[in-house]
Amino acid sequence: MEAVKAELGTIVLTVEEPGYVQAVTEYDVQSGQPARINELLVETGDQVKAGQNLMRLSSPELTAQNSTAAIQLEQAISQLEQARLMQKSLQDDLKQARNELNRTKTLLNNGAATRAEYEQMQLQTSKIENSLIQQEVAIKSAEQQVAELKEISSTLQEKTDELQVISPISGIVLDLPVKKGQVVAAGTQLAMIGSETGLEVKTELLSDETGKVKIGQPAHITAPVLEDKVIKGTVRQIYPRAYEKVSALGVVQSRVPVIITIDETADLHPGYEVRASIETLRKENILVVPRESVRLNSEGNYQVMSIIDGQIKVQEIETGDKNGQLVEIKAGLQAGQVLVRDASQDLKEGTRVKPILK
Repeated sequence: MEAVKAELGTIVLTVEEPGYVQAVTEYDVQSGQPARINELLVETGDQVKAGQNLMRLSSPELTAQNSTAAIQLEQAISQLEQARLMQKSLQDDLKQARNELNRTKTLLNNGAATRAEYEQMQLQTSKIENSLIQQEVAIKSAEQQVAELKEISSTLQEKTDELQVISPISGIVLDLPVKKGQVVAAGTQLAMIGSETGLEVKTELLSDETGKVKIGQPAHITAPVLEDKVIKGTVRQIYPRAYEKVSALGVVQSRVPVIITIDETADLHPGYEVRASIETLRKENILVVPRESVRLNSEGNYQVMSIIDGQIKVQEIETGDKNGQLVEIKAGLQAGQVLVRDASQDLKEGTRVKPILK
């Protein structure tokens, strides 16, 4: 008869659900303006570096605006240069006129020039001074126009630079929701980049299970890509509300998202499917027996079949926590006591058996 001993051991209760790996930090790359997707330079799942070009956009309207602004700026700069040349010419003329005015005044005082000649020279000098004042106003206006056009050109250049879509970080392309030839509006998501410097696992627990889960509880992550390796983690966040989700069998379930931080990334990458096991309870150094060694009688009481002096003795027990393998024994047994491993067998009390411990 296959038998086991009641022994001191550890019971661990877990909640297990599938989940997926996601980046702790995700960057949403958006279009800064209406544009057309000319070329995609990466694909979903690609590793990218910070500053790497992801795609090229085009905007005929922006190209036309750039061309017009460049022409206007060139013309404004040319007009400003001409105005400054005119200013220099007027300054030279004014200097000469003032010298001539001083000379005429000297001649007038010596009786070598008439009052009319002196007044004529004063009028000519005054005209040049007025022209110079007007020219200075024109120069200030031209300088302001050049400054405004340079600002417009700078803004247009910034928009032009945005047509080269670059990755803000080193990481992995999580999503690329656009295609070549597509016309996008300002604010359209062009790509989602996830940082691989920090990964976490997101799982969704049935709302009935969530009450057992607490922040800080340990978790274990497994996945086919990890083979036999188990990654340790910790429950970091439990969402404050549940939402309805239809299962693969078409059943509407209430589920709560839970975020688990992981101690290492190993071969995991964003988007990988994993199995998350959250440890909700751990009891150590308690009396335990295999689950199959315990049965429920017709009166609803738990029993085991002890083997004492080679004979079966049915004993009622008080159980505690249990998992898929072990049951906690709170009363009715002692450590070292030998039991029939399979309590589902139809063995009457007093039946003689030879225990074979497994």
